Amino acid sequence: MKRSYFRIWTRMASMSLQAQMAYPLGSVGFLAGKLIRLVFFFAFVVAVFRNVQTLAGYSLVEMALFFLTFNVVDMTAQIFFRGVYGARRVVTDGDFDFYLIQPCSPLFRMALTTVDFLDIATILPVLAMIGVVFRHLPAGIPAARYGAYFLLTLNALGIALAIHVFVAGLAVRTQELENTIWIYRDLMFMGKFPTDIYGRITRLALTFVVPIAVMCTFPAKALLGLLEPRWIAYSLALCAALVAASLRYWVNSIAQYTSSSS
Repeated sequence: MKRSYFRIWTRMASMSLQAQMAYPLGSVGFLAGKLIRLVFFFAFVVAVFRNVQTLAGYSLVEMALFFLTFNVVDMTAQIFFRGVYGARRVVTDGDFDFYLIQPCSPLFRMALTTVDFLDIATILPVLAMIGVVFRHLPAGIPAARYGAYFLLTLNALGIALAIHVFVAGLAVRTQELENTIWIYRDLMFMGKFPTDIYGRITRLALTFVVPIAVMCTFPAKALLGLLEPRWIAYSLALCAALVAASLRYWVNSIAQYTSSSS
């Protein structure tokens, strides 16, 4: 079964690549735009640190770690869960009816139907820059901290999956999507910086209401030795709870679905 799903995913990925290659000039333009935006943001951060020694107590290298971690989480979610952005069209066009009668999970089809290869090309230099940042961190960081960093980064992707499943379920229930997914995107951009720079109420909201801090700030803090074990436990428990709740919400949404033609 796992091999069958992998074959389905590779087929959908191949179709996504062919669709992007059908318009090479547009794809190159989008890729150039993503890379230029990345470069300009780094230029902005460097310009800030020319006038101040630290920002919210973090050095330039540490701030780069937060920003790059945000990009890894955000880009990986975009690569694998991009199909959710077309969920409303799938439902309103009636394609979702066919998903339901096929021997494949409709959630799998909806969430993973599109693979963004432009983000794959963009994430490679981000990973390379993370390697450079790692080399500029203080020597002697315990391996356990690196393990916590990678664990919480994977945990962040689990939370991102749960959010996308909630949005997909909402699209099935209401045939609406655009506002919800873009509200998430706007909030996600707040994770470019450590949430310490925001006010207390905003920090609480980004930790307990919309867990952007858990997704983007906690992994880097764990690597820097600034995250207490109880927050790591909270992050893991939150991810498990959100994934379970999102899957239940999806099942309930399917149960209430009455076909686009009804």
